[in-house]
Amino acid sequence: MRKYILYTFAPMPYRKIVIAAVSLVLITLLVLFFTKQSSPGHPGHSSKNVLEEGLSLFSGFIGSKGSFSGGEEDGIVPASILKNETPDNLYWVAVATPKDPAERKAQVELLEHWATLHGKIYSGKATQKEIDEYFKAQIKLQEDQLELLHILEERYPDRIDDDRRRMITAGKELYSKKLKNVTEEYKKYSNETRERRL
Repeated sequence: MRKYILYTFAPMPYRKIVIAAVSLVLITLLVLFFTKQSSPGHPGHSSKNVLEEGLSLFSGFIGSKGSFSGGEEDGIVPASILKNETPDNLYWVAVATPKDPAERKAQVELLEHWATLHGKIYSGKATQKEIDEYFKAQIKLQEDQLELLHILEERYPDRIDDDRRRMITAGKELYSKKLKNVTEEYKKYSNETRERRL
């Protein structure tokens, strides 16, 4: 979660910093809401809870075990099942905390690369190719997180209570807003680069 905020909202104009802060507070509240659903004293509570998987907003929805038969602490759907259903989803690479050391290293390198591109874009030093690479990745990330919420809502409706349905709706609104903002920024910086070339 921390990594996600760092690379998505590196140094930016004031308005964007305010949006980033509001988004961070909302996501933190969502995570806290869902983590309190599992009581540490609950029989069978394991240290292998969903927060250790780093599942961000999805921590209350996605469980850490490999079957649907687990208790409340397993969320709606085990992460392994959703990951198998959406292997190309950028969420698993950029946001979720990988267990494999090689995957963790690759994630750190990816986030550092995005941070470098981000810095070049906002300092006016990025090429059009770098702008395309950065913003296409950020757009895909928001779309992919929306995809996971849609999958949970459409494929597992019987596992979602009213509170979680409201949280899914809030998450969809949040990621839709981020997607719109990133898309608008992409157009803006692409236009500025074209104008500099003329």
